Amino acid sequence: MKSPALLLFALLAPTAALADAPNFSYDYLDISHVDVSPDNGQSGKGPYGDLSYSIFDTVQARASYTRLDYAGSGSPTTKDYTLGFTGESRVSDSTDVYTDILYLNDRLTTAGAVNTQTGYRLAIGLRHRAMQRLEVDGYLAHNYLDTGSNEVGLGLLVDATSWLSFGLSYAHDSVYTNTTTLRVRLYF
Repeated sequence: MKSPALLLFALLAPTAALADAPNFSYDYLDISHVDVSPDNGQSGKGPYGDLSYSIFDTVQARASYTRLDYAGSGSPTTKDYTLGFTGESRVSDSTDVYTDILYLNDRLTTAGAVNTQTGYRLAIGLRHRAMQRLEVDGYLAHNYLDTGSNEVGLGLLVDATSWLSFGLSYAHDSVYTNTTTLRVRLYF
């Protein structure tokens, strides 16, 4: 039932890439620290990296990696990988809309046992330049995994230079997980 609508969305999402030139640089490397806090469970912390590189004028190849270590019995760890594409369109002189289509591979290891979920993520978001050096980013996403979820997120980035930004983002999903990310973004 969801498949035809999902397929249509996936096919139309990159059409955002056919619009005017973007307001923002989409060629970057995010190096971050993530803190994940489920409402009913153990908290996890660890490094996160996200690489975005333009392959066409307004289409980027994306790849990311997250490793979370959880405290508690069995010392569980997760390693999450994504690979996919982002397309963006200019809405105004200070705002872009973007869409993500990402493949997900989430691996949970507890006491030597490995559980892997694969699926994909569809997201739509806005990047807005609120002031000369302040960027606001908000998005809505759905993660199609065995335990799928809807997610909403908001982030702030402050440009230190033309090639370096610092920021903080927060996301909440429908399985009641809160994610806070302290970010350093390097533009190239």
